[in-house]
Amino acid sequence: MQNRLSARRRRHLTAAVAVALAAACAGTLTSGVALATTGTTAAVSSGTAQESVAALLPNSSVIGNGPTGFLSVRWAAPSGGQSEYRWTRYKDGVTTLLPAGTYEGSAGSDVIVKRVNGATHHLYDMATGAAPVVIDTTSVGATARLVRAEGSTLVMEVPRAGGGSDVHLVAKAADGTLLNRKVSGVPATTSVRYYHPVAPGELLVRYWDATQSVLRALLVDVATAKVAENRVLTDGIASPDVTASATHVIWGEYARDTTTALWLAKRGQEGATRVPVGSDASLALGVLGDDWVAYGDPRGFAKAEPNPLHALTVRSLTDGRTVKLLDLVHRVVPTGDDTLLVQGATLAQGEGLYRLTVGADGEPAATLVASTGRPLVYTVTGVTIPATVDFSVAKNGVPLKVQGSGSSLGKVTLELTHTATGARATLGGTATQGAVSLNWDGTFDNGTAVHNGDYTWRLTTVPCNGIGEKAELKGSLRVIGRPADHDFSNSTSPDLLFRNGGRLSVFDARQVLDSNTTAPLSEVVVGSGWDTYDRIVTPGNLGGSVHADLLGRDRDGVLWSYQGTGNPSVPFKTRTRVGGGWGIYNHLTAGLDVSGDGRRDLLAADKAGVLWVYKGTGSPTSPFRPRVKVGGGWGIYNKITATGNIGGGPAGDLIARDRNGDDWLYLGKGDGTFAARTRISGNWGYYTDLIAVGDADRDGRSDLVVRHVTGGDTGSLLFYPGSGDWRNPFPKEERIDASRRFVRDGSLMF
Repeated sequence: MQNRLSARRRRHLTAAVAVALAAACAGTLTSGVALATTGTTAAVSSGTAQESVAALLPNSSVIGNGPTGFLSVRWAAPSGGQSEYRWTRYKDGVTTLLPAGTYEGSAGSDVIVKRVNGATHHLYDMATGAAPVVIDTTSVGATARLVRAEGSTLVMEVPRAGGGSDVHLVAKAADGTLLNRKVSGVPATTSVRYYHPVAPGELLVRYWDATQSVLRALLVDVATAKVAENRVLTDGIASPDVTASATHVIWGEYARDTTTALWLAKRGQEGATRVPVGSDASLALGVLGDDWVAYGDPRGFAKAEPNPLHALTVRSLTDGRTVKLLDLVHRVVPTGDDTLLVQGATLAQGEGLYRLTVGADGEPAATLVASTGRPLVYTVTGVTIPATVDFSVAKNGVPLKVQGSGSSLGKVTLELTHTATGARATLGGTATQGAVSLNWDGTFDNGTAVHNGDYTWRLTTVPCNGIGEKAELKGSLRVIGRPADHDFSNSTSPDLLFRNGGRLSVFDARQVLDSNTTAPLSEVVVGSGWDTYDRIVTPGNLGGSVHADLLGRDRDGVLWSYQGTGNPSVPFKTRTRVGGGWGIYNHLTAGLDVSGDGRRDLLAADKAGVLWVYKGTGSPTSPFRPRVKVGGGWGIYNKITATGNIGGGPAGDLIARDRNGDDWLYLGKGDGTFAARTRISGNWGYYTDLIAVGDADRDGRSDLVVRHVTGGDTGSLLFYPGSGDWRNPFPKEERIDASRRFVRDGSLMF
């Protein structure tokens, strides 16, 4: 006990000497600038009757403190702006917004320093209200720079002409004269320094000793301006924090093998004791009383994995016992007495500034003295999720927003599940505060377009650092929208039909066309026995429902209709007979409105080369009126495809390919006839299929998918996005990465 008392007396005596050097500097910021003050106190219990719980702005750093209050700064954004400095009183929580400028604080002093210019500094005593003390450091040297404050003393670094630099302690005496004392014992080559706050009246300087390739720590006594100790910091250290008590010098180690350790060295003695405390952590350190060292990884707020060292732990220097005081630590601030201030957080009281003390029983404890009002765990405060979503309108996706607050990273996951099929879309993000913006692009996790219908959503938040519990919210929404013309899965995106032998399957066009999708292609098997048809046509919605239908002609010339169901798993109803006699046609194509009446029509070219139009009726049982002749001469074409409106005209259009491989565009006039043909390409002769897929890229224009099969395992699938310009409707081609799946088996595509 005697050793502890003498240690405290030494610290207090040194502090008293430093303060006496500038007894006239007591003052507050009264230089003609109005101060903004607030008495706001956070609604958090401090656990003490002597101090209120003040408000600490989120994202602020405490950079100084004294017996009556603390100095904090909210740094300016990298993009610009002004850093904001505030002084907050302990007794009533009143916060003073300081005039614009740059300020320095120190450990255990109410005096703060404002940098006015390179040589002039104003010292304010925030506890009294006296006028500021002005210190002009011009005489110290033009190259001198302020590195920190130690109470009323300015610590300045002055480069030497021959290399290295000196440390000067500058203050103003009671008679107004300038005291400029150069610290003796600083090695001549010392130039790279880090200044660590410890007790008032003592300065700890860390530097790299290039002559020995080691890190060292200088302990400087401010009262005598002498280096009291120059100690080697043990090898294997990466940018350690260093602190000191009256009895110990303590530093952290993050070794190459990821082991994290404390090094404990008794002052004035050789050697040090290495104490492993964990792994993968960079420690912030402080001394509590004479018997405890506080440590923790200050990066835990932003970490995405758990680590026990994210907590603030104190370790006894006498028996090695450890006590966890905070769940997270951000910054450790010495106070100059037997306490510590720590910016951190607990699950119970949230984020803020905590005072660490040692009770009469020798046990350490933490008390909240200032709160940011933010919980430790990211907590959802609101969601912006619409009740209805229409992806036929929201081409670029639907923004979904999660509002929340927290002092550590939270993983936010939103799962949207289609009620009828169980198909799921999962969105995610990471946040600490404010809003998390998510965008639902209209696809499920496997890359297929989402189905219309009812959905449930579940929002979960999980602490990334493992501190705290998972939270969950639930709700529902409905996806609506006009099904696409070539859609068989009740979405607003088209599908592709494939027949392999007698099996007919549906593939989602968005997934097939997406080169970033790594999931296996999603196949819905319609059924078997489809090899009974020699022609399969996709006319769109013929009538009776909003869903796309299917037409098949068997080898007896009978045409059958399959009405769409809107059920992604069972896309078609049982077939209905349309009629016989359709075997006279070489070409059948549909999916366009040539007459302008809003109904889907069917075009058929007979073996004599005459093109006929069957206008739609809107009836699912009798879908077409008697045929009307369009014209002759169509026998020169080996492929005729109804594309929908690709040229920007009043009605649906046709593409016809002749035997030379030239492709021609016939623009629909809207009266059941077509304008004179226009040549659009001369090298499509090797394409085996031309599929009018509809608007697959969601730009409002009809597109084309083509297939080229050369036999064996060769071939390709290409996508031609529509331009909407009849003069050049398909100006570019894009190879589809998923094409090998479809050309390998020689599947037919419609």
